[in-house]
Amino acid sequence: MKPGKMERDSLDSKGILFENHTRPQEQAVREQLRRILQSSAFRGSKRGISFLEYTVEKVLAGEGDRIKERTLAVEVFGRDPASDLSEDSIVRVGAREVRRRLAQYYSSEEAEGDEIEILLPPGSYIPEFRLRRSGNGVGLPRPGRSPNLRMMAVSGVVLLAGAVGLWLALRDPAHAAFNTFWGPFLRSGVPPTIAVAHPIVYHPSLRAVRLDEELHPRDSVLQRAIEVPPHLLNGSDFTPVFNDYVGYGDMVAVAELSKHFASRAKPLRLRMATSTEFADLREAPAILIGAYSNRWTIQFTQKLRFHFGQTPDGGPSIADSQQPSRVWSLSGTPADGTDYVLLSRLPSSPSGNMIVIAAGLKQFGTEAAGRLLADPDELNRVLQNLPESWPRKNMEIVLRVRIIGHTPGRPEVVASHLW
Repeated sequence: MKPGKMERDSLDSKGILFENHTRPQEQAVREQLRRILQSSAFRGSKRGISFLEYTVEKVLAGEGDRIKERTLAVEVFGRDPASDLSEDSIVRVGAREVRRRLAQYYSSEEAEGDEIEILLPPGSYIPEFRLRRSGNGVGLPRPGRSPNLRMMAVSGVVLLAGAVGLWLALRDPAHAAFNTFWGPFLRSGVPPTIAVAHPIVYHPSLRAVRLDEELHPRDSVLQRAIEVPPHLLNGSDFTPVFNDYVGYGDMVAVAELSKHFASRAKPLRLRMATSTEFADLREAPAILIGAYSNRWTIQFTQKLRFHFGQTPDGGPSIADSQQPSRVWSLSGTPADGTDYVLLSRLPSSPSGNMIVIAAGLKQFGTEAAGRLLADPDELNRVLQNLPESWPRKNMEIVLRVRIIGHTPGRPEVVASHLW
């Protein structure tokens, strides 16, 4: 018998766990694989079927350590062994497709009653198997280890406390609406993506810095504003910097949402919008933070009723395509005035996954939107006047935010649209 086969009472590679006398579990995993490959989620996807079947069988044979990108490229996708994979993303694209289809399968009615979950963790090509209990994945037990009674007791208390907390939360209408809003993200088999906006920032050239030092000798290394008369500068003195900065309002929104998902033990993937590809959005639900410096926010909203635009003088605005005369734009001073937010929840997005968009015209609105989305009471206040069918429909909400002393106030709904 070849070392590493399932008949050995041992772990397989990559920590996929089986008990002694593993044959029934191996058969159960194969049966689960058969159900998945015959499901509607994988129907018509020869590439996805080949990828998942190959990797699962390798793990069951104790050869998980042989699952490499090049091996998959050659043995699953028929690539030449000498091909340059740095220019060929077929394996990475195939893995994304399998993760998306697995998530689609396990969120469907076809998976009801399944006792085993097959996962393809992000960043890995090696599948993992989990026992499904009340919708949660639990690792199959390690062989040769007797249970630790104390740990079992502690785990039981934790699970009981969590169940009681969830029961109480669901009895609270605020938490019920909140959980409904975020349900597709929490049930996703892969970590949701947060794609954050990033403004283009212009740095002064070295020549401009030296001119400034000549005019205003420094007495400290602390950063300060350049004070050079405009007639001494030209276009080359302003250098655009991409992907290095995030606005304060966007940062607060990301922090609030990350804290919310962390409290639910749900990992997230944080990406700059420019480094987020459409394939990433097809793979998992996504939250888009910010507007004019987030390409995906603009792309997903440009054909919707409420969308971002510009005022005649070039300022930011939210427009209503059904009532062209209705436009929301900034008013007041930067310290005290009004910002507007476009909040969107799109179950039927072009990506095939849930998309949530939270973006203000300025940083104040985005900050307020992030806090709103992470607060059950505040989110329920916004949702309570919508039709009961809102969880199944695409939704856009425009909110007004009062700014007082550079601090955003409580958002108030001024318009909504469901379809």
